[in-house]
Amino acid sequence: MSKGLLGINASLIYSSNYFVYNETLVSSNSTVMGNYVSAVDHSEGLHKFQESYRPIHGYLAAIVCVFGVIANILNIIILTRKNMISSTNIILTGLAISDGLTMAVYFPYALQMYVIYGTLPHPNRDTIGCARFQMAYAILSVILHSISIWLTVTLAVFRYVFIRFPRRGAKLCSVKRAKLSVIIVSIVVTIVCIPNSVNYSIYSETMSALKMDTTKVNGTIFWIDVKNTYFWEQVMKKCNFWIQATLVKIIPCVLLTIFSFLLVRTMRGAERRRKLLMSQTSCTPNNGETQPIGNGSKRSKRSIRTTRMLLTVVILFLITEIPQGVMHVLSDLIENFFHKVYTPLGDLMDILTLINNGINFVLYCTMSKQFRDTFLMMFCSCFPKLVDRRKLTNVTTIGATRDSEV
Repeated sequence: MSKGLLGINASLIYSSNYFVYNETLVSSNSTVMGNYVSAVDHSEGLHKFQESYRPIHGYLAAIVCVFGVIANILNIIILTRKNMISSTNIILTGLAISDGLTMAVYFPYALQMYVIYGTLPHPNRDTIGCARFQMAYAILSVILHSISIWLTVTLAVFRYVFIRFPRRGAKLCSVKRAKLSVIIVSIVVTIVCIPNSVNYSIYSETMSALKMDTTKVNGTIFWIDVKNTYFWEQVMKKCNFWIQATLVKIIPCVLLTIFSFLLVRTMRGAERRRKLLMSQTSCTPNNGETQPIGNGSKRSKRSIRTTRMLLTVVILFLITEIPQGVMHVLSDLIENFFHKVYTPLGDLMDILTLINNGINFVLYCTMSKQFRDTFLMMFCSCFPKLVDRRKLTNVTTIGATRDSEV
């Protein structure tokens, strides 16, 4: 079925002339492309890569999805603890929910379309029930992934405002506004994806497939494709393509790039101010005694550490999204680009997106001390010495937590 369904507008994936089911499923003049057969020739190198990677994609994707769903559940549990409540963590919780659901719906798709029946069309696999599942999956996965993209943009905006305007940042980026932002993003993105959601239809065709023992099996296969019969359907398809290209790919990637640059620049300025503050090792109050002034420095250092972690999340997201966005646009501008370039790389982009959806737990554990301490307190009670050693730090961090701090 899909190639890179997580990565681009799903309507591309089922474009017309995309499926060529015929009586000679295995023939010398046709190239097997994922779950269908096409007479379109591939570039030699990309086609070889596709042929070598496709057999393992389903198994690899299923494993990544299992661990990713578990990791995102842990993220949700930890980030919603009372001591972890902050505007940043509210947005990260929304991101964990959308990422976890994306991986949860991809798991049965990977099993059905790659593992259980293999990657070739077959009447036993491509049933009417399977086609209905594919349609639901195509719609839901695009919505969930688009929500993740815009929540990442929201995260970058919140963090930039917080560190750029330190006095007003906590008020502007309050927990209440973070919750409202997550709700608004989810609703607006779902509405934007409505044209994509109503763009599909189920088609069928009788075919004969070759079993492993070379005996023929006759039957009807079902698949989904974009409606493209009438003029208004062709217009809808074109409009939907550019809606997805601009609002789900181009604009978010541009915004994330801009705010990544601004975050780096602002973070460097904050680091310089922190070092300047640390150089003033003492201050003299009215009684003439010298006292340390470390509290502000520690708070600033914690803020920089949080910003660095969130910047890593944003950059990793950009690494997977920018190539997909570029290929999304080129697929419409260059003839046969989709078939020759995007299709062979679709599975690879899917697995990279899935890995990115599940990797945040590792980032939080390695880059956020508060997240790590909370995780150990909740799930490592069987190691009392390890937990006891961190209790004091954890309690101290609880009192220090403010809006947009992790």
